This record gives sequence, structure tokens and C-alpha cells, in this order.
Amino acid sequence: MRLSPLETRSPTTGAERPVTPDLLASTFLAPRAAAYELADILQDFNAPWSNSYAVAPDEVSQHIAVALRQLALATSGLSVQAIDLSNLPSGRARDHLAALKLLWERMDDALPEDLHIARHVLGCSSDDALEPLPIIGGPCPYESRAEAALRAHLSALFGAVPESASINLGNGALGHVQRHLLDTSPPVAPDDTLQVFGLRDPREEISFAAARTQALIRQGYRAQDIGLLVPDDPAYQLAIDPAFNRIGLQLSGMAAPLSLRDHAGEFLTNLLAVLRGPAPRMALASLCLSPLAQWPADAGRDFASEYIESGWSRATREYNGPGSKIFDELRPVSSPGQLIARLCSIANELVDPALLMPRINALRPLLKGDYIDWNSLARVAAPGALSPDGEGRFVEGVSVFSETALPWRSVRHLIVAGAAGTYWPRPVAANPFFTESEIVMIEGATDLKLPSRRQTLARRLELFRRQLGATTDDITLTASARDLEGKQLAPTTGLSLIARALGAKDAEALITDAVGQFQSSQALRGAMTSDAHWDEENTRPVLPEGSEIDIPGDPFALRKAADGATKPQSPSRLETLLVSPLGWLLGEIGAEDRTWVPESLDVLTLGKLVHSTLETLFPEGASGLDETAIRVAFPAAFETAVSQTAPWLDGDNWVSERTNLAREALEASLNWGRFLIDNGARVRRVETLLSGVYHHLSINGRADCLLHLADDRIMVVDHKRSSSSSRRRRMEASADLQVELYRRMIPTTPEFAEITPDRIVTAYHCTLDGRVVTGPEGKGLKGVVTVNGQIGSAADDIVSWHIKNLSKGRLALNLASDTQTFEKKLGIKPYALDNPLVAAFLLPDPSLEDTNV
Repeated sequence: MRLSPLETRSPTTGAERPVTPDLLASTFLAPRAAAYELADILQDFNAPWSNSYAVAPDEVSQHIAVALRQLALATSGLSVQAIDLSNLPSGRARDHLAALKLLWERMDDALPEDLHIARHVLGCSSDDALEPLPIIGGPCPYESRAEAALRAHLSALFGAVPESASINLGNGALGHVQRHLLDTSPPVAPDDTLQVFGLRDPREEISFAAARTQALIRQGYRAQDIGLLVPDDPAYQLAIDPAFNRIGLQLSGMAAPLSLRDHAGEFLTNLLAVLRGPAPRMALASLCLSPLAQWPADAGRDFASEYIESGWSRATREYNGPGSKIFDELRPVSSPGQLIARLCSIANELVDPALLMPRINALRPLLKGDYIDWNSLARVAAPGALSPDGEGRFVEGVSVFSETALPWRSVRHLIVAGAAGTYWPRPVAANPFFTESEIVMIEGATDLKLPSRRQTLARRLELFRRQLGATTDDITLTASARDLEGKQLAPTTGLSLIARALGAKDAEALITDAVGQFQSSQALRGAMTSDAHWDEENTRPVLPEGSEIDIPGDPFALRKAADGATKPQSPSRLETLLVSPLGWLLGEIGAEDRTWVPESLDVLTLGKLVHSTLETLFPEGASGLDETAIRVAFPAAFETAVSQTAPWLDGDNWVSERTNLAREALEASLNWGRFLIDNGARVRRVETLLSGVYHHLSINGRADCLLHLADDRIMVVDHKRSSSSSRRRRMEASADLQVELYRRMIPTTPEFAEITPDRIVTAYHCTLDGRVVTGPEGKGLKGVVTVNGQIGSAADDIVSWHIKNLSKGRLALNLASDTQTFEKKLGIKPYALDNPLVAAFLLPDPSLEDTNV
């Protein structure tokens, strides 16, 4: 691909313009390219990549399309006839290249529209042109064979004209970088013509760029004197308009609108996923939020929230407004006719059925016979990238430049965002078809010039150098410390090369911390204004001087039932309180993470599946089942657990995980059955609701299982998908709370009032290794691991202390060292500290001097 776009200069007016496919098509009256469907051609095509295609057709077909385009550009005439493999030795490279050639032949030498136009022009004479197109300049070292042929052909037809005068470069450090970024010239000292500022994240970079621009304008710059070069990444692109609109600056060259969405394609894709079944939560929630639906936006958000949290929605069942019939149709279908009927019925309930009906009709040719090819339907229905109308370029306004192209005009000051991360230049992916050595061998044997990683990286580096050359006076670069997910970022290769050219020790040595530099919003060379503040209070939490903060009211009365009564605490909530009072309080007020994520086999889901299987195999009244009985009953029990807990596991994409989980659940069931037989135990209750009082608080919770032992004692069991070693460490540290709470609640639950505390045995069934861990009262039972001592005394002391403080309106914050303290000393995995809000308020550990005072 050429670094500089091919341009022409009118012999009449002298106007210069790029040689685009549209210009070539209109000048040479090029016919339209023949349509072809690559997926259809690949269906029965035998090639070295066939096995990969069978597993991931969408991904592999994208790579094949790219490879075919690169192969076409590697030829001089954009034709498969130019490929001669006679001199290429047998081997992997020849096999892949021969397969690509054969595939192109089966496509009847078809090309994408832009390359088809170029091939048509290569066969035309000057008499075929409606106007002359003299070409500016000569060869580009990065052009492909086809681009070189097109340039040479147009130059032969209409002549070549000299390039315009070169752009003026800067002075000082900036000028040195512009000229010598990629060579080994002696470095020069940094100066004010080139500055690098460190910000928190990409959004803050763009806000800083807007403030910097406004300050420069106040110094006397015009808006058109300033350029903004940003990565083609939504993290940056979506922040530009709001930042510059906030301070009233126009942007020139910004694609408008930035994010065009194919709502019909998105709706149909999600709809197919639901009708295929089982319905993914993300698909259901996305349908509720679609602007194509008739229900109010607020109602759609409520529907989506319920679907994403539990997989079903009570609100949709009660809703009877416009579009309510859609929810009656969201069921799996079994035949093509049923699918089309269901899709049409849903389309008629949308704001405008005409938005979806053409997309539905496009699916009809794929629905033949009684079989539904869901993968083919998904490919046809997939949302496409809608192209914006164009770039609004005008004289006034801050110029926005693209990451992948040369700046379209010169500026006095250039702001470059993204100096940390994977930009400037972006890393080059390996060719999935050919190694670097094979690309060299292919060029020598066939004269096909395929792009190599080395050549592509060199082109991207040179493009970055040329982009820096767009400014004449000075330049500002910004680098984020972290991305929008909080991951730490390293300086880019481009910034490291700038550091080398300026003699800096490393890239970090060039970065000035904008947050620390401008805490008082005082301008440094006009870089900061009152419109953008990066002070300490806005960027970091203000931590209290002590270890506690005051909270108003009674925090234990925050959660209310429908009748207004205070909801009781549960063992899981009290375990959160054990680790972090702040984490517990956030849960009480509902300030919890509600990030939308697709279905996954997380720890909670895995535990529910194993627990549900055990509950079905060993219901109330069951005693020991022998191995044969368990193996016979297991498949149905596991199917029930999957359908109730994670129906999406029935999908084709989860076969491997489902098989492994079934093996694990069967082993856990066999171990549990042996334990019941060995101890003459009978299942008295499953999922038992217990209630009681704990330090003046009402508590309730569901015990997984109550066993009636042969000696007339009652064992309260909690099934845990963990190993016994981790649970035993926690119990040995006296930090276990859950089953101890169940022990307290059994005698205070009316149904079990006759059971005295001395008859209760607490236990954990650890399903990963099949062991049962009990307190000292379990001594003598077969197949148990007994932990002596008070297994919950330390946990009880901590929780009771937190309850007393919270009741007095005092909330203790966690220390930065609490993660290690809980894990190493108490054997507790402090999941509550993973909450970003809790982590943001971790207090530093007191120094030794503070401790000794």
C-alpha cells in the first residue's frame, strides 16, 4: 500500500485531487464488479486451511479475503493469470499459494469493487478517458505491484508532473525529530518545541488536548493552525466531540457521525440467537434496548436489567403496552416456516416493520427443506459497518487527522494523542498463510510482492514520521498511564524513538505529569485553563485521616421488604462484612457491579450446577445410593441442573466445558453417595430456610442439606466447589462463619425446635476432592476431616466488632495490606476487596513509628 496517496493535477485549473476509485470509475466508465459470495465458494473447497475453516468459518473466511486481496495487489495486472508457480519449490508455501490461486480461479477472477475498477483502467487507453489525469510525482517505495502498475499506466497515458513544494519543517528538537526519527543521527537536547504530558487515561488525554487547544487560541493561534492526530480507537474517537463541543471549538475533518450503527442488523442477529435457543441473556437485554422497539426507553432499560441479572423478566410478563406481543414470540423454533413466521410477527410489532422486513427476506433463500443452518443465517444477518457520509473538511476549525493517513494540511501546532499503548506504530500481525522467509522465497520465484511484517512495520514508522512533519512550530504528545479498563500502559515505539533522537534515557524521562503539574490549574505555557482541571481532589480519593468514617442513621435498616420491615442479614452478607464493612454497605444500598457480560462458567455458576445435581440425585428422604444407581440416575439429574441453572450450556460452543463439568459432577456425586452409606445418613431436608438472631440482628439463610445421622444427630452441610485444604485452613484459623451461623439458626427455626445444640454437626462437602470437613463434633464419623477447636471464634469476634461500630455510626475502612492478612492469617479469599470502589479507599498501612507511638 502506498504511503502517499496517488494524486492528479488538472492541466486546466491546476487543482490537485486524490485518484480515488470513484474518480477512476467515472473517468473511464468502469462497469460494476461481478458479485460473489466467498462463503458459498468455501463450502466444499479443499485447502490446507479446511480444518480450521470447519471450526471457525467466520474468522478464517476473513483471513482468506485479506489474503486474496494481498495476492491480487502482488500482481502487476490484478489477474490470476499472472500467477506462475512453476519455479516455486514444493512445500507449505506452494500449497497455500496454489490453494489461493485455485480459489481465485473458482471465483472467475473476481475482485473487490475498487480493485476491479483499477484492473479495468489498466486495460484502457487515453481515448477511453473523459478527462486527462496527469499523475503528481513518481514511485513510492511502499507501493504494491498493482499500485505501481496503475501509477505507471496513468503516467504513460497522461504524463507525470512534479510534486508541490515540500512542507516546511520545524526548528529545534521538533525539526530534529521530523528529519531524523528513524536514523542514527547524533541526538539533540529537548526544548519547548516538543513536549510530552502524562495523563490518566484516553478520555483525559482528549480533554487535555481540548484545553491545550483553547489555551493556544488565547495566545493568538487560530483554530485552523492546530491539528489533532489521534488513534482510530473508540476510546479516543468518541471522546473528541464532547470535549471540544464543551469549550465551543469546531472540528474540521471529523467523520460525522462517528458511530453509525446498523440497528436492524443488530436486532435481527440478537433475535436469531434467541429463537435458536437457549436464549442468551445479552441477546434478550439488547433486544429490549433497541430503538426499533415501540416500548418506552425507560421500560426497555428495566426489562434489560432483569434479563441480564436473572435470565428472565417479570416486568415483560406484566407489560401490555405497544410491542408487548414480541415477548410472546421469544421462544425457540424448530422449522424454517416457523422461523419466518415468528420473525415477521415480531417485525410487525416494531416502530417501522420496513426496517427489518428486507433483512428477513434476505434469509429466505437459505431456508430450504426442514433444516435451519443457523450459522449461515447469522452471517447474512450480521450488522455491517455503516460508512459515514464523509469528512467535513473546511478552512476554519481544528484539523482532525487519521491514524492511517497522511495529514491533509499543514498546521502550526500538532497534538498527538496515544503516545502510550499499541499505537504509533501499531504492531504488525503475523501472516496466517506465509512465514517471512516464505514471502521472500515467493517473491524470488514468482515475482509476487506480498507484504511482509518488516515492510509493513517500516511503512508504519515512516508514516508516523511524516505525520509529525505536518507541524511547523511545535508539537504536544500525550500518554495515558492506563487504558479505560485500568490496565497499565507502556510508552509506544514512536515515543521511544523520539526519546532516542533527543538523547533521553528512556521514553518516561520525556513525560511530564500533567496531573501533578497543574493541581492548582495554573497554566504552563498555556497548557491548562480553568475549563479543564486536573487537581488532586478530582483524580484521587480523599482518604480520611483516621481509619474510620462517620455514617448517618442505622445501616442495618437500609434494606426494606415490601411491607416496610427491615430485611434480615444472610450468612453471605455477614461474610462480606467480615472482610470489608464498606463492601457490605455498598451491597446494602445496591451499589454493586452490574457490568453486562455474556454467560460464562464462573465460580458461582459452576457451584450451582454441582449443587443442583446433588440435590436432584439425593432429594429429601434419600439415603445412600450405590454406585450403579448413581450412574444410572446421573444423566437426568445433570440435565435438570443444566436446564435450571445454565441452559446455554446446551449450545454447540460449550460441548467441551459441558463434558468436563459432567465428569466432575459425577465424581462428586459418587463420593457423596459413599459418604452417606458409610455413615448411615439420610437426607432430612435440602435447601432448608433457617432463621435466628445474631448479635441483635435478624438473620436467615438456606442450608444446602440437613442429614439425619445414624446416631440421631443432625449434620448441616454446605456443598462447596473447592478443595478441602483451603476450607480446612480457614477453619483451623477459627475464621469460618457460615456453618456456625447455620448451627445457631437450627434450634431457633420452629421446624427444628426439638434439636438441641449438642446434636448438631457442622460440615462442608468440598466437591473438588470429595472430602467432608467438620468441626470437632464430627470426630468418629467415617470419611471426614476433623478440625479441632472453635472453627468460627475469630470470625465471630471480627464481625461482632464491626456490628457494634456500625450500630454507632462508625465504618472502618480496609488497609492496603488486608488482602495478604486475610489470605495468609485467616485463610480467607477476600473477594469483597476486588470491588473497585472498595479498593479505591484502601488506607495505607501505618508506619512503624505510628505503630510504636
